[in-house]
Amino acid sequence: MSESKPNPARLLAAKLAPALSYERARTVLQEVLRVPSPQTDLLEAEPQLGEFIRTAMIPRMAGLGFTRVRQDALGNMIAEMGAPDARRSLMLVMHAMNQPPNTMPDPYGATIIDGRPHGMPGEAVLGKGASEQKGTLAAVIHAIEAVRDAGVALDGRLVLLCLVSGETGNPLAISHVVEKEGVRADLAYVYGNAMQLQLGNRGRVDVTATVNGSPSHSSRPNEGANAIVGAMEFLRRLSIEIPDSRSHPGLGTAWLTCNGIESFPKSTHTVQGRCVVKLDQRLLPGDDPQAAVARIEAVARSMDDWPDPISGKPFRVVVEAGAYMYPSLVSEDSLPARLLQAGCAAMLEREVGTFYGQSAHDQGYLNHVGIPTANFGPGEQSFAHTDLDLASVDKVYDAARVYAWVIAGYLGRDPAFSAPDAPPAER
Repeated sequence: MSESKPNPARLLAAKLAPALSYERARTVLQEVLRVPSPQTDLLEAEPQLGEFIRTAMIPRMAGLGFTRVRQDALGNMIAEMGAPDARRSLMLVMHAMNQPPNTMPDPYGATIIDGRPHGMPGEAVLGKGASEQKGTLAAVIHAIEAVRDAGVALDGRLVLLCLVSGETGNPLAISHVVEKEGVRADLAYVYGNAMQLQLGNRGRVDVTATVNGSPSHSSRPNEGANAIVGAMEFLRRLSIEIPDSRSHPGLGTAWLTCNGIESFPKSTHTVQGRCVVKLDQRLLPGDDPQAAVARIEAVARSMDDWPDPISGKPFRVVVEAGAYMYPSLVSEDSLPARLLQAGCAAMLEREVGTFYGQSAHDQGYLNHVGIPTANFGPGEQSFAHTDLDLASVDKVYDAARVYAWVIAGYLGRDPAFSAPDAPPAER
């Protein structure tokens, strides 16, 4: 009777297991939470973001095995190991920026609490960014430590990014790395939630429409053109010309939402001469942000021939495009989805659930430029942006286990993951 052939995925899992530690995952999580990296009015230019990258990230890189480490003009960290022309490459996209402290007590204390009253298994750690960016960041750092300590030889190229973004809602940082620095990979992962595989999300473009009329005393509305009335007509036309009728079975509806309105001048008894309308246009896969803005501009131009109902004076609506994020969608058969599920099966002895997210982030840009990208991590969406910003240590540890297998299984000299569309490893 012939012996059964050893399972490469299980053999790799057994090799990695002794190098992975719950206690080490907790320590790394506390270390990254104790260094502030908040969103401020300076956005990506906030000095604390650069300080986080310089003190909490770059000093680790050489010890993790990264041989090429640099910061680009925006301050993003780009760390690479493996041959630049390796046949296989993997990009892990992490973020420095998290929500400001707001009213959270001791936001950078990294306090250990009992997570069970909050629906978490075992211990949890409190700190700004724990439930979003920094839980996955800690998991990825420990995963790379484990690959190193297990002595897994890598033939592929591993790219670790720590971007100065995370809360700004635009692809400025990641696009700078890809377009200006020329960094690409076969596939990528961005931080995620609930230890589930996120397959997609809608995109978004912010639009500001300024309705210009003519001010007058409100006792003589016949002498002005009331910008509030003009804004109401503009919104009515938008609802007709851009109806909320397009949707995706998983991602939902491409809503066009008015989420802000303000009129000027700020004085009493005055017909308002200017009204600023803020719009949020959600995007589905295949939608282009510029085309979405163009549709709103067309409605704005239709207002040029519409007179104020009382005075007959004309309105003019000026549209300005703001920040945008591309929609994102990968299938369960995509390379990042299959590789991630293989890692979960090997390390957790189960595949994880899949879902579609509501928030737009860097995965949309990466998929847009042809780098298949999915989201995975220990984040807790329900605690994000709250005073109970926390991460489960158990989940950070499990995410580290999965990411360690993903790195070693895809980039290893003898890869444990093979697929028809995965480039073969160099020999």
